[in-house]
Amino acid sequence: MSRRFTATVSSVVAGAALALCSVPGAAGAATSRLSSDTFPSLPSRTHVSITLASYMPLLGPPGVKELSSLVSGFEALHPNIDVTTEAETTSSAIDGQIQQDEVAGKTPDVVQDTFSDLKFVTKSLGAVDLDQVVGKASVAALFGGPSPYATAVTKLGVVNGDVYGIPWTLSTPTLFYNATLFSQAGLNPSDPPTTWQELQTDALKIKSSTGAAGLSNGCLGAGATGADWCLQAIIDSAGGSVLNAPQTKLTFDAPKTVVALQKMQGLAQSGAMVNLSSAQTTQAFAAGKLAMVLNSSALQSSLIAADGGHFKMMAAAMPGFGTQKAVPTNSGSALFMLSTQKANREADWELMQYLTSPASETTITENIGYPPLRPAIATQAKYLLSWAKANPFLTPNLYQLEHISPWLAYPGPNYTQIETILLNAAANIAYQGASPTSTMKAAQSQATGLLS
Repeated sequence: MSRRFTATVSSVVAGAALALCSVPGAAGAATSRLSSDTFPSLPSRTHVSITLASYMPLLGPPGVKELSSLVSGFEALHPNIDVTTEAETTSSAIDGQIQQDEVAGKTPDVVQDTFSDLKFVTKSLGAVDLDQVVGKASVAALFGGPSPYATAVTKLGVVNGDVYGIPWTLSTPTLFYNATLFSQAGLNPSDPPTTWQELQTDALKIKSSTGAAGLSNGCLGAGATGADWCLQAIIDSAGGSVLNAPQTKLTFDAPKTVVALQKMQGLAQSGAMVNLSSAQTTQAFAAGKLAMVLNSSALQSSLIAADGGHFKMMAAAMPGFGTQKAVPTNSGSALFMLSTQKANREADWELMQYLTSPASETTITENIGYPPLRPAIATQAKYLLSWAKANPFLTPNLYQLEHISPWLAYPGPNYTQIETILLNAAANIAYQGASPTSTMKAAQSQATGLLS
């Protein structure tokens, strides 16, 4: 039976567009921004200065350039609104900087923050309940329009039933692979692995045939870069979870969570999976010494640049466990409003609509590699149609956007420490041969002491 991931850009997007026709507010103005039905626009005679705190510069020169271009474009359309960007070099620095700004009386107006910070930014940093302040109709109008958000994505910024964050830049775990190495090993590059067992078989065949390493897994180990979003996808795909249903109790030691990490240990011990940092991964992949990379699509641009056209790179959806379908989680960020003044909130909403518009999403996808959260723009000539045809790497993410399980945020102020405990435990199991059961029980006990 063929394992091929057969979804094309057009079929994926067409299906997503049909599924999204019922989104409230789907009929909107085809202007440079999405107009609001109920929340007032800032009067053109009113001049306001607002601050946007963003970690987009962590993506390097493309991120710096993109953020500057978006802000300049917004100001050109709204000459009465001045936007000052407060850029951080790491996503984890955002919250600390916001707290310092709040103490100094200089709270930023709009903040780009990660989904792992969702509960902290709403509970501790004072993010605005957009459904209450802007209005449900206005939020629905932003999510709708002729090119609506993917339905599953609209739920990612929700806390206790209300929308606090507008999803902005995110991706799902993508399997990038060197098609040339697959061919050299006698494998069909158009039939990539869809399960972890198939991946292990292919990786070992490539290793024995070409000498190249199999998989660098950015979900755990040296390549995880301090965030557990991708690891949560592996755990979820095995039927496990990091939290119980009410999201009040950790489930690190649950049987299915342990099974997921046992499988990762087996991959590493077989020699199919290697423990490489992000920099080492890019270097090895560029040199043709690494067959596969599982990580965020944000790596797409750097991987393309690194290969230099020396081999053919392709992409597929993340693998699943046996007959169970993979459950991808999302990486990335949402936009939150922190302003307390009416005029600032009106300006904030103008900016949030602009940054999440089809035109803005087009440039973000083209210049950085994040998939468009409005899938239909990949089939529209004035937006991403030409780019999507030339970049088939977009296809797995578009498919997975409608099947994502949210990156769960741990409650309380110690969420980053809890993430670290989980990541360390997973790395010790996979690459140090630690006992999956006892290691996860210890992680559960340690992390529970930090949970609130």
